[in-house]
Amino acid sequence: MSSGAAVPPLQDLSPPNGFPHTIKYKRYLPARGPSGAVMILATIGIMSYGWCMVLDANQENRELLREKAYARIFLAPLLQAETDRDLVRRLDCLKGREAGMMKDRTDWSVLDLKAPVQGIGKGGVRDSAQSEPVYHTKRYVSPTYVYLPQDNKEDTSFSILSPQWWRGSTMSTKNLRYHNRADFTTEYPIGK
Repeated sequence: MSSGAAVPPLQDLSPPNGFPHTIKYKRYLPARGPSGAVMILATIGIMSYGWCMVLDANQENRELLREKAYARIFLAPLLQAETDRDLVRRLDCLKGREAGMMKDRTDWSVLDLKAPVQGIGKGGVRDSAQSEPVYHTKRYVSPTYVYLPQDNKEDTSFSILSPQWWRGSTMSTKNLRYHNRADFTTEYPIGK
């Protein structure tokens, strides 16, 4: 078909004056679900409520931790006093035992940390000519370690007892040998 004349292309266009207004070309579908603004506001509300709950829970946990810390702080003097009483009882027992063992020696005196000790000079220097107390105070001073006599020479686990055994060392989980004494009874809970 070659007629020689060019045929203009056909385009699918609207009429020259536009469509008449009587033709409904829009889709009138019913609204499906909430609008985007409502969904964003609902999400913000739910997230705000969740964060408020998280902040309240964190504040409650902080208050519980503070309460636990203050309970430990307030119990520490009681536990320290109990430990000091126990150590005084132990030291008195050890002094009695030492006095019994060394009763034949006339030049021996039982260890007292507040009494002047021969050989200790001012400032803690060793000087056989001087005699100074270990602690210069009238108050009770707990020693760093309490040396316990060994019943069994192979078992060295109880030879040194830290005075802070209640602070969580493994010593508090064991039955201390000192409490197996004959004079440690219900009538005399701290010994005779």
